[in-house]
Amino acid sequence: MKTLKLVFALVISILMSFTTVSMAQENDSVSRIELSKSIIDAFKIELLEGGESSFNDIKAEDSQYINTIVEEKIASGYGESFKPNKAITNEEAMAMIVRAMGEEKFAQRMDIQGIEKGSDWAKGYIAYSMDKGIIDNSIDPNAVLTKANYDSMIKNAVEYYNTELKREGLTVYDMLDKASQNMLEKKTYKATTNTTSTSTIKSQEESEEDMVTNMSKVQEIQFEAPETVYVKDTTTMKNPETDEDMIMTSEVYMKDRIMYIKSDAQEKWIKMDMNPMMNELQSVMGSSMNTNTLTKEQLDVFGMYAKYEADEKIEDKDYYVVSIDIDNESFKEIVKMIADKATEIAANVEDIENKDKKDIDEFIDESGNQEMVKQIIDSLIENMQLEMKCKYYIDKETKMYDKMKMEMDMNMNFMGMNSETKSTAESKYYDFGEDVEFPEISEDDIESIEQ
Repeated sequence: MKTLKLVFALVISILMSFTTVSMAQENDSVSRIELSKSIIDAFKIELLEGGESSFNDIKAEDSQYINTIVEEKIASGYGESFKPNKAITNEEAMAMIVRAMGEEKFAQRMDIQGIEKGSDWAKGYIAYSMDKGIIDNSIDPNAVLTKANYDSMIKNAVEYYNTELKREGLTVYDMLDKASQNMLEKKTYKATTNTTSTSTIKSQEESEEDMVTNMSKVQEIQFEAPETVYVKDTTTMKNPETDEDMIMTSEVYMKDRIMYIKSDAQEKWIKMDMNPMMNELQSVMGSSMNTNTLTKEQLDVFGMYAKYEADEKIEDKDYYVVSIDIDNESFKEIVKMIADKATEIAANVEDIENKDKKDIDEFIDESGNQEMVKQIIDSLIENMQLEMKCKYYIDKETKMYDKMKMEMDMNMNFMGMNSETKSTAESKYYDFGEDVEFPEISEDDIESIEQ
């Protein structure tokens, strides 16, 4: 009996020890709701107005915070529950903090070699947090976040966020949005883009010689808010047989989402109603696609990554420099979506006023042809690799775009042919708020179907 009592006392002692440790850990841990509120406060995220939470375990006084956290894609729930009082782990906290900083895309591209601890899904966040000094290498990603680590993590993240990811208190997305809005407030502006590209087409047949095409393009753009655009395009190419320059010009004018197109070989304009396509794009982008500027929605949809580079001084003018590159797979997905929508819309467009419309309609109306076109487009996109990097120079004084530089490499394989294209472009924005000139097009200037 004495032995039994000793064993029982030992068991009680062990259980009490575990309970004490458990309570100590619980008291020292940080819950999901605590971290959510701290993140909103630390990164000065604007709270959504009112509204009940869609989760069944959120108190009324907390719904505004959780709605904001979910809307900003910083955290999500567990079905119908958010589990606000659940203790959060170090890796979960890192993920929420990195998302709050707007750096998730960069975390997903981090080199995770050497990251041995942590869940597979979290290793990008862990690598990013270590690289930026948000955490140190000794932290256990799977352990419950303690208040000491929580304080350190938030402090380090906010310091990095404010010193490296902001200019004049603006994140890179805020700066791009401000530049776009400032330009729109001027109502009008002009831009000139100079592009040079070299395309090499290689055949799998050894007897076939590579075909190299050099091209230069000048685009003169005039814009008036909200969406009126006129572009004059002058393209120069070498004639491969005579080695002489071939110069081609074209004009595109869009007003009220009606597009008019004319090339140097045409006397009259071709008219197309772009409202169906533009409406489809706007439903995806959540903003206009026709302003020659960038929005966060467009960056997100096209898989673009924006970050600040070192400030530059050029010809006595000070610039904030924003670099943007593109994720190849995301770009292919959106191009495929646009191409599919274009094929569908083309089959139903009634406002293309040119003499070839009947032939185009008859071809596209045949479901077999429509499917063939879709398969060709899908194959082209699937076999395309793209690398594109842009640098936007934002005038520190005016907070408007001043210039842009772009480099692009594109590789496509199709039906035994390989096409490699290397392009560089440079744009200059100017004449903000000045007069612009657009073509005056009457019904007599439009090419009709009967011609």
